[in-house]
Amino acid sequence: MTEKELRAKAEEIVSFKRHLFTYVLVISGLFGIDYLDNGHLNWAYFAALGWGVGILSHYISIKSGGVFSVEKEMERMRRSET
Repeated sequence: MTEKELRAKAEEIVSFKRHLFTYVLVISGLFGIDYLDNGHLNWAYFAALGWGVGILSHYISIKSGGVFSVEKEMERMRRSET
């Protein structure tokens, strides 16, 4: 990998970590608000689940290089030519 590719990969990983940290902070706050509202958890699960899907897709895109990655497709095509 070139220096440019390593930097791009590192930026993707840092972006995911920021996304995950923000998720944990906000969802914790939402669960706290939901519980303090009436002593029960009613709606915070929906926010956690909805945003959790986004976190999961972000993680998958980093680990797999993206399902629709142009670079991966070009690499596959180069291998099939030889």
